[in-house]
Amino acid sequence: MSSELCQLLTRRAHVIAELAAITPTSNGGKPSYSIDGQQVDHVGYRQSLYAELRELNHQISLFQQPHECQDQGTT
Repeated sequence: MSSELCQLLTRRAHVIAELAAITPTSNGGKPSYSIDGQQVDHVGYRQSLYAELRELNHQISLFQQPHECQDQGTT
């Protein structure tokens, strides 16, 4: 397995763990809000994790496409 694929799989596992850890009281689980000019975009954070997960799955699928390799043996 290539190191690039390993890195993608590791990052995907971390994103999935982050999504699984979201609760109604954690970052990403609360509604977005703005108070006294300070904005907190919990919904955007959660959406960015899902977007990253989609992109990671796409990149991983490219590594798993059927391909041909030519090897030349020696005797």
